Amino acid sequence: MKTLLGMVLFAELFLIARPVPAQSVADLARRERERRKELAGKVYTNLDLPTATAPTPATPAGEVKAGEAKPDEVSAQQPAARPAGPTDNKGRDEKYWRSAFQAARDAVKSAEDDARIAELKVNDLNKQLMTQTGLYNREYRLAGDIEAAKTALDQSRLNVGRAKQKIADLEEELRRSNGLPGWAS
Repeated sequence: MKTLLGMVLFAELFLIARPVPAQSVADLARRERERRKELAGKVYTNLDLPTATAPTPATPAGEVKAGEAKPDEVSAQQPAARPAGPTDNKGRDEKYWRSAFQAARDAVKSAEDDARIAELKVNDLNKQLMTQTGLYNREYRLAGDIEAAKTALDQSRLNVGRAKQKIADLEEELRRSNGLPGWAS
């Protein structure tokens, strides 16, 4: 009896526990695409937009009909285009500030590179002074070259300081003109 009961339970378990096919990634992606299509409205692409054609001039270049202004005069009569986005108190936009900060950062990098070159030159001359045995080279030639290189190094370090101060001044000017802080990056 026990064996019969065990066999019945085993048969029920075998019949109930059937393998279920798993969903593939492709099926999931297809369902997700369909779901998004249902949620989204009309999506416009470049193909949906009408194409604009350039107007053809009716008169040859240089000729002006009566009562019309030349293109140069038209552009002079129109006021300068205002920036589309936010501006500071003086009317300068993000493009102005980003280019000013980029120029200042480039100046700092250039000054730092010049200082590194001058420092390497001083180090090289000091190494030559220590390795050369000739008294003439040490006392007369290298000593003057070392002093000139040290003067150039000091000047380069001053230029680095000025360039970094220029960035600090720009940051202060941006702050005072109520520009957005992100414009400095």
